Amino acid sequence: MAEIVQAGGSVLPSAIQCCQHIYGCLKRNYGYMKHMKKNFDELEEKVCNLCDEKKKVADELNNNKSKMTESAGCKLWRSNVEAKINEFEALKKKYLQIDVCLCGIPFQWNLGRKMVAMIKEVVSLRNQIGNLTIMLQKPADPFISRHVRDIKEVPSLNEHLEVLKEHLGDVNVKKLCIWGPPRVGKTTIMENLHNAVAKDFDFLFWVPEITGRNIEDIQAILLKRLCLSQEAEILNDNHERGHKISEKLKGKKYVLFLDGVSSNVDLHEIGISDEHKNSKVVFTCRSKDICGQADVFVNVEKLSNTDAQELFWEAVGVDYKRNPHIQPIADLIINECGGMPYLLTLIGKNLKTKRSPSLWRAALNDLRSPSMEPRQELVEIDKFFEFVYKELRSDMQPCVLYWAVFPAGYELHQDYIIEYWRAEQFLKQSEKLCVARDSGHAILNQLVEKSLLLKGKEMDHYKMFEYFQRAASRMAYCIENSCRILVKEREKIREEEWEKANRLSLIRLSLSTLPQRPNCCRILTLLLQESIFAEFPPAFFGYMCGLQLLDLRHTHIRLLPPSISSLINLNALFLNNCRLLTQLPSEIADLQKLEILDARHTAIRCLPTEIGELINLKCLRVSFVEIVGNDNDVDAGVEEMISSGIISGLHALEELIIEIPDPTIGRWMNNVESIAGAVADLEELTTLSFYFPEVECFKTFIKGSKSWNRNNTLWGRNDFRSFKILVGNHQTSGPCTKFDVSGCSAERHFRFSAGEGFPEEVLMLLEQAYSFQLIGHKDAAKLSNFVTDKLGGLEACIIEDCAEMTSIIDGNQAGGVAFQGLNMLHITNLPKLMHIWEGSIRSGSLNELITLTVKKCGSIKTLFSEELVRQLSQLRDLQVEDCEKIQEIIKGGSNVDSGAFSKLKTLTLINCQELSTICNNIASLEWPFLERITIKTCLKLNSFPSTFKKAAKLKEIVCAESWLRQLDWQDDTSTRDHFLSLHRPDQ
Repeated sequence: MAEIVQAGGSVLPSAIQCCQHIYGCLKRNYGYMKHMKKNFDELEEKVCNLCDEKKKVADELNNNKSKMTESAGCKLWRSNVEAKINEFEALKKKYLQIDVCLCGIPFQWNLGRKMVAMIKEVVSLRNQIGNLTIMLQKPADPFISRHVRDIKEVPSLNEHLEVLKEHLGDVNVKKLCIWGPPRVGKTTIMENLHNAVAKDFDFLFWVPEITGRNIEDIQAILLKRLCLSQEAEILNDNHERGHKISEKLKGKKYVLFLDGVSSNVDLHEIGISDEHKNSKVVFTCRSKDICGQADVFVNVEKLSNTDAQELFWEAVGVDYKRNPHIQPIADLIINECGGMPYLLTLIGKNLKTKRSPSLWRAALNDLRSPSMEPRQELVEIDKFFEFVYKELRSDMQPCVLYWAVFPAGYELHQDYIIEYWRAEQFLKQSEKLCVARDSGHAILNQLVEKSLLLKGKEMDHYKMFEYFQRAASRMAYCIENSCRILVKEREKIREEEWEKANRLSLIRLSLSTLPQRPNCCRILTLLLQESIFAEFPPAFFGYMCGLQLLDLRHTHIRLLPPSISSLINLNALFLNNCRLLTQLPSEIADLQKLEILDARHTAIRCLPTEIGELINLKCLRVSFVEIVGNDNDVDAGVEEMISSGIISGLHALEELIIEIPDPTIGRWMNNVESIAGAVADLEELTTLSFYFPEVECFKTFIKGSKSWNRNNTLWGRNDFRSFKILVGNHQTSGPCTKFDVSGCSAERHFRFSAGEGFPEEVLMLLEQAYSFQLIGHKDAAKLSNFVTDKLGGLEACIIEDCAEMTSIIDGNQAGGVAFQGLNMLHITNLPKLMHIWEGSIRSGSLNELITLTVKKCGSIKTLFSEELVRQLSQLRDLQVEDCEKIQEIIKGGSNVDSGAFSKLKTLTLINCQELSTICNNIASLEWPFLERITIKTCLKLNSFPSTFKKAAKLKEIVCAESWLRQLDWQDDTSTRDHFLSLHRPDQ
């Protein structure tokens, strides 16, 4: 009984608790039912408030959508709000149906409970917005494509694009300048570059050409692209805006493209900091001197002839190209456009509807006419020319207008240009000729940098843009109020036209006859070079007493007429390459103002003694032909080429060039010592080209030359501007390797042949030389045994036929830097050569070498040591030929860096039958710029595929196709197919 009472006592409290719980639940549910309307009204109010908040957020997002973007948290909040509103609508629908459906008590309890819970959730959602970041700064679009013509099919422009892309990938290059005259395609190239590099950078900024642009204009464009315009509105000055831009770009990869820069731009003030390691700036401008702050300069000059033709006919339509009456005129119009894409396209479109050849001829005449206003579409180019012209110094302006005297597109060597200016007295006559040349070179350089001139196809040649020549002609016409400059291109000259011209150009014309005695007292310049005409009438020059410049180069004249004596004011006479001219007349003595006489490559056998009477002659250039049957007879009593008396009388002579085509000519051997003695007495000499057959004759000259031994106090040594000195005579089995130094006044070339040892006089000359040929030296085993400390100034060096030479430089003997400025090294026929550089090598040696040629060196087995490879960072062209024992290019076991030969573009390996490898560590070589490989008779070079597999820019493999196919490709069919596609026949 007691146990039962005890059990009952434990059950009673549990029952009470259960009843209490049931009561509480019923009470709450009753409350849900009792206050349902009140709770619903409260919930509806809270949901309305939430909807209002949602609308505010949506409006804010919409108002700032161009600058800001919705945060992820806001997106989630708006999604939750939308879900809660939908949930409320569903609950509301049920609530409104309670009375209609006579729902039971449990249903109402559940609905009431949901209302109370939803009120809390809605309140919570509304409260969240206060702590929520609604918007974030909208990230800038890093790339907005430029709409521009693709230039892949225009090689003249595309090659510039490829160069720029390479430099843009160079971490050491920060600023790139694209410069050139207006309308040649600079902007088109930069727009293509902009589109091509988009994927490589975080941001690209394009600043178009804007008239009157300043720093604030550029900053505004950058701020807009970075979505900082609104923040920048409160900033007070350029410095603060620049700081804002700089901070935003810190750590970013970006390129700033500036088009049409017309003055220096302060990049730091803009916000482009040097501390931005991954920043690049590319800009276009019309003059190089504007972009002096650049690391790389790309000069856009003109389209090639092929590209110009294609662009023109694309604009005109190919139908006209087949018209035999229009096509020849079109060629002349294309030439007048000077390779400018803008002109070619514009004029081509204007001619598209012109079917009559007469209308095409009229267009050509408009382009050529010096007296007519420029066509409307060409005004911009005329204004550019006029602007640059007026900005030049007054002494430079005549030099520019003088280009109007040449045919369109005519190229001229720099020496002739400067000599023309000198003859016309544009350069200060009081200056020495060498000073005038330096001034002339500076003017040419400025005109190139200002985009008025461009460099020609041949070395040291220049030309003016064809259309600028017409602009110069119009300006000269306006200045002088009459047609003083007369340039004939194909058409014949009338006799009355001789009377009107101050400067007359008849270059490359076929003249049936010349007037007997043209009445042209005012003429200053007469250019007849490369023309075909009969002999001069005897009195032809009779009325030309004012003539200052006469150019007869490359004509077929046999004699100069007696009336040459009338040219009493002549300053320059050019007769070179008059192959039929056999002698100079005695009347040449009357040319007392003559300063420059060029009579090279004629049939002249000797100079007349009257040359010695030209007391103002400053430059004499002459060469002589053989007299068959006598020249090799040393004892033959033939006339002297130059008598020593002629030279002795030329006290003002500054430049003397005597070219001897055959070093064995007896007449030269006979009197070279007397001529050298007379030359040694000249006191004003600054340029000399001379052949000394014997070393002793050369030594005597150096010791006794007044000009050579006259020290220039500024430089501390003689002031020779240029020389071409050939010492000794070595007969080779084949033709010697030659430097092209003809006509280059700034050259200092020295050739030492068949010598023994290195006399002091040889070392003295070598120290001042820019280029050096060592030919047939008899006992030199190593160049470093004699002259290491004299090689620093050399830019080019040839070593040939030195039978005892085993290495060029022995680093263990040299003790210092050697060949530090050398660009070209040619080594030929050194049978005992074992090393180019033996032993240790000092940093700086050969580090400027661009071209290396090794031929007929039968003992060398390895070309480069590991140390030497490190020095050859600038090497672009490597040629190894007829080296039958060479086995490897880089010594086996060398630890070659992947950057080795990083600038090599061409590799030529010919007849190296034992060559089996380039480098045993082939996997490391990347060849980033290698474009052309030539392989001939290198049958053991089986590692070719794996060696050059990484050469991404390889364009040509010149070899026998059978050799290429039989190589071991190790099942790498993709590389094999790629290399076969690059194959070019072995010719």
